[in-house]
Amino acid sequence: MAELNKTMKVIYFEEDLKMAKVVFGMTMSLDGFINDANGSVALLYPDMIELGQTDLMREWIDTTGAAVMGRRTFGMASDPDGYADGYEFQVPIFVITEQAPEKKPKENGRISFTFLDDVEAAIQQAKQAAGEKDVTVVGGPSVGQQLLKAGLVDELQIGIMPVLLGEGQRLFEHLEGMQIVLKKTRVVETGQRTDMWFTIEK
Repeated sequence: MAELNKTMKVIYFEEDLKMAKVVFGMTMSLDGFINDANGSVALLYPDMIELGQTDLMREWIDTTGAAVMGRRTFGMASDPDGYADGYEFQVPIFVITEQAPEKKPKENGRISFTFLDDVEAAIQQAKQAAGEKDVTVVGGPSVGQQLLKAGLVDELQIGIMPVLLGEGQRLFEHLEGMQIVLKKTRVVETGQRTDMWFTIEK
C-alpha cells in the first residue's frame, strides 16, 4: 500500500510540472513564400481586421503565455511603445537580437520586453514565463529556422493562402542536412485560408 501511494505521488508531481510547448507559426503562399518579391504580405493577409476577429486568432491569443520574436519583427512597429496598447499578445515578449534598443519599450504589467542574443536562453526564459501556456514564435523566418536547427520547436502551425507568389522570402530555408519528421495533428479552414498543425518528432 505504501508503494502504491508513492507511485501516485510521482504521477501527480510530473503532471504538476507540465512545461510550455514552443509553437512556431507563419502564413505562407502555396509555393512557400512569406512575402513577395517586393517584401509585401498583402496577398497573404488580405483582411487583417477580419483575421483578428476569427475564433482561431482568439484561441491563439488565449493559449499564448509568452512570445518570441526576432529584431526585424520587433522593429516593424513604427512606435515600439505601441505594443503595450495595441499588440494582440499582451504577454512577456523575448526579442532575439545582438543589440537591444537604447530605450526599453513601454510595459504595462502584462506585456514586458527582454532582449537576448541567444536563442536557447530566449526559449528557456520564455518557457518559464509562459507556465503551462504556449511559447509562440511570431517571427521572423530566420528565428524559426534557428530554433528548428537547435531542436527547440515542438509544434509548427502553418497558415497557407491559395496564391503562388513565384519569388520572395521562403519560410523554410537554410535547413540543409536536416530531416525533420512531422505528424499532422489538426487542420482548420477559415474562408480561403488553411491552417495546419504539426508536432515535431524528436
